[in-house]
Amino acid sequence: MNALHHRYSASLCLALFLAALSFATTPRAIFAQQQRTTRQIHVTVVDDAGAAVPEATVQFKRKGEVVGVVATDAKGEVVANNFPPGSYEVIVTKDGFEAKSYKDILLTEEMSPAIKFELKVKGLSDKVEISASAAPTALPEQSATTAAAEVSAEQVRYLPNKPTQVSDALPLIPGVFRTFQGEIKISGSGENRSAFIVNAHDVTDPATGQFGMTVPVDSVRTISVYKTPYLAQYGRYTAGVVSVETKRGGDKWNFELNDPLPEFRILDGGLRGLREATPRIVFNGPLIKNKLYLSEGTEYAIRKRPVQTLEYPNKETKSEYINSFTQLDYIVNDLHQITGTFHFAPRKDQYVNLDFFNRRPVTPNWKGRDFTGTLIDRYTLGTSLLESGLSAKSFTIDVWGQGRAEMNISPVGNTGNYFSEQNRAASRVEWTETLALSPINALGAHNLKFGTVLARTTNDGQFLARPVNITDAQNRLLRRLEFTGGQPFDLSDTEVAGFGQDHWNLTPKLSLDAGLRFERQGISGVYRFAPRVGLAWTPFADQKTVVRTGYGIFFDRVPLSVYAFGQFPEQLQSNYDLNGNLIGVPVRFANLIGVSGQTGTTFIGGSERAGNFAPSSETWSVEIEHALSANLKLRANYQHSDSDGIVTIAPRTTPGQEALLLNGNGTSRYRQLELTARVTLREGRHQFFLSYVNSRARGDVNEFNSYIGNYPFPVVRQNQYARLNADLPHRFLAWGTLNLPRKIRFSPTVEYRSGLPFSTTDARQDFIGQINALRFPRFLSIDARVTKDFQLSPKYGLRVSVRGFNLTNHFNALDVHRNLGDPLYGAFFGNYQRRFMLDFDVLF
Repeated sequence: MNALHHRYSASLCLALFLAALSFATTPRAIFAQQQRTTRQIHVTVVDDAGAAVPEATVQFKRKGEVVGVVATDAKGEVVANNFPPGSYEVIVTKDGFEAKSYKDILLTEEMSPAIKFELKVKGLSDKVEISASAAPTALPEQSATTAAAEVSAEQVRYLPNKPTQVSDALPLIPGVFRTFQGEIKISGSGENRSAFIVNAHDVTDPATGQFGMTVPVDSVRTISVYKTPYLAQYGRYTAGVVSVETKRGGDKWNFELNDPLPEFRILDGGLRGLREATPRIVFNGPLIKNKLYLSEGTEYAIRKRPVQTLEYPNKETKSEYINSFTQLDYIVNDLHQITGTFHFAPRKDQYVNLDFFNRRPVTPNWKGRDFTGTLIDRYTLGTSLLESGLSAKSFTIDVWGQGRAEMNISPVGNTGNYFSEQNRAASRVEWTETLALSPINALGAHNLKFGTVLARTTNDGQFLARPVNITDAQNRLLRRLEFTGGQPFDLSDTEVAGFGQDHWNLTPKLSLDAGLRFERQGISGVYRFAPRVGLAWTPFADQKTVVRTGYGIFFDRVPLSVYAFGQFPEQLQSNYDLNGNLIGVPVRFANLIGVSGQTGTTFIGGSERAGNFAPSSETWSVEIEHALSANLKLRANYQHSDSDGIVTIAPRTTPGQEALLLNGNGTSRYRQLELTARVTLREGRHQFFLSYVNSRARGDVNEFNSYIGNYPFPVVRQNQYARLNADLPHRFLAWGTLNLPRKIRFSPTVEYRSGLPFSTTDARQDFIGQINALRFPRFLSIDARVTKDFQLSPKYGLRVSVRGFNLTNHFNALDVHRNLGDPLYGAFFGNYQRRFMLDFDVLF
């Protein structure tokens, strides 16, 4: 049921910051500002809710020639100075919005025009307004050296999968993939190697780096995914950045009620109870006209997800949660704005990771509470912008099994109860300061930006474990894992970062981003320097082609859960022969945290001590973007990324003992060729997004989160450098919406990709041969949704939707018998067959 209407030293960075601030306030600078009272064009860019649109490209033309290109600041403003008198055309573009232009803007010695652009999100709306003075123009964003892949809430509103939160929409972006277990993979890497920021503040789990519950999609203005952007303002990642901008309340009240009716389960022609209920309410508007604005999006959900490798009634996982996001914007005056947000997301999951080999009794339950609050103060100092931010996050979880029986792992399926319990509470308090200076004209226009970050994180809790028995298919005991020791942990860390960057428009056709970021994580004792540079070039006069390239060093934070490993229970391993006789003596594996050899290198410094980890990546890319016509925009991108210092875990023989060693010596390599096309027909009424990604992901497979995450697997196998489990050589994705006559919408989604890799194991649960050497069959799914609106009265309407999934009934295997001790070894099974769902919504 769909929507209804309505991140070479700290002192250097500090010196740069103070010098820039001093420059901005010198009498010469002040005098120059006082002289800019004539021959200037002031441009303000907002969205259709009245919120500022930063980093929009503003192009100025005179007599058909481009005379200037500049990006809007955080307030959505641009002031173009010292243009000669005459008639100008001003064009504003930004990815995710419809381009807009105004012609015949008259500039004289006495007249300095001020123009306000209201950009509409590139959505699939029913209404298209055409103005003679505002002709849409399809131009690439030539001033940006890093192009983001963006989607808006409006673009995904009518898709078959009905996204309700940000993570549901991310797999629509090239290079982003969601596993069957629900984890987001960006550039072949897990969530813990990417940054997730909402309104420029980190919202990931402080303990694990996972995304957790994400903002309701109804509260989102745009979702941007940057694959290693060459901007020093972004940090704490080695794979990518997910940046979400939320909606501000508009000047008029708007109400939405989404998915108000539950979905029922129908099996064998009969009603079998409630399957899903996901009512969502959205409202926003002015609490005080022109002063205080409210935006609220809340979802309550009960979901029962079927697992097609199992049989009813024991085939469903259960989730219940509330996901609420509140935003308040207070306009103090024209120079001062304050924004406060609060994200409230408690959740309960039952039978997590349910599948054929892990039936309900052996699965864990999960309960979590996620609270995030932010306060952002934006103040204009002359023509510079100072942004201060304070955020606080609390994240608590409990994981437990269905009972307290020992867990039994067998080639044909696991029995007993899940082996581990854990509870923890993590928090982060973060203070950020960012100063964006007014453009400085010296060999072009320099847009300088400086910032600092100070964060305090904590993680306390306990990990408990019960014995695990590893048997063969005949239930003969081969290995027994017992756990001894362990104690509660209580950790804290202080992170400090600072950056300086310059967006330099050398000419109207050439721009450069250059910056340096400094980071220090106290618990690791390591500090890092991350230089980055990016370039954008528009080679031709028609401004339709942009060439982008860049190079950068990126560093990831080390989650606090890594440093809790020393307090985990230690494994006592006993091995048996087929007659049940003990082989040798039980071996105790100590939990050890290693010492990285990275410190003392070019960009990494610090002390030689246990846990001095600094995960890093070195990335370069090249991209060509071309607007073939007003209806077709093409982009080709190649990315080359080498990562080092990844935290891994593996069994090791150390002097005098056996150990599970947590070390920062892992590596990975990622290569990606991406081809995308955006097709817009009939002035935006029909939009389609097509992409093909050819990628290769290789690395050390034993990342720490396989044993230290929320749902650890008890067997720690030998590490290998091999294919990663999200390696996808080929993936084609197409989606969009056709707005047809009579209020009918057709929204298809097509995905065709290589099968995921998997490994062969033996009865003792050890890998056989090369890890991830085999693959599932190729995946093909064609889904579609057709909606039709009926107007029942002037106030109320009815929306009927039919959703179809896997329309070709292609066999998309969900699992495989991968253990050599399984009599069915090698057989693929499980599939979501062709199915249809009927939805009803009430419109008002």
